[in-house]
Amino acid sequence: MSRHDLKRREFLEILMSLPLGAAIACSADSGRPLSDVPLSAQEAMKKLVGVLGPWTEGDQVEAFAPRFVAASHIVGSYFGESRAVLESLAARFPDGAMAVADIDLAALPEEERELLVQLARDLYSLVEVRFFVSNVPPWGECIGDRTWHTRAPA
Repeated sequence: MSRHDLKRREFLEILMSLPLGAAIACSADSGRPLSDVPLSAQEAMKKLVGVLGPWTEGDQVEAFAPRFVAASHIVGSYFGESRAVLESLAARFPDGAMAVADIDLAALPEEERELLVQLARDLYSLVEVRFFVSNVPPWGECIGDRTWHTRAPA
């Protein structure tokens, strides 16, 4: 064995001896837990989820938005430096607005426009939202129609 192989093995032994929690904690994007995020930022995020989402009823937003806000791997970056932009963007929409059909992006400042587009991208990348849009039942429920894949989504 070469000297290089011995050093690599020693490094791997040290790496494997690190606690798993330390390795996971070091890979987090935001060093700030969501419990430290001011309530107004969380409420702004919930409001924007209602505005951007495909919801038809307020109950659907009330069930989904808290889970979305609690997913720090998705929304953690929004609560950092862009928190003020998030709050100002949410203030542009009336309370209780759901599934807004049209948003004039040209009227928004560039920071708010980028944040809104990124938030929409993150929201619609989730399997739960895509299933909701295409009327597919949630995980674990069988689809009653065997020919569902032959029709366009409603």
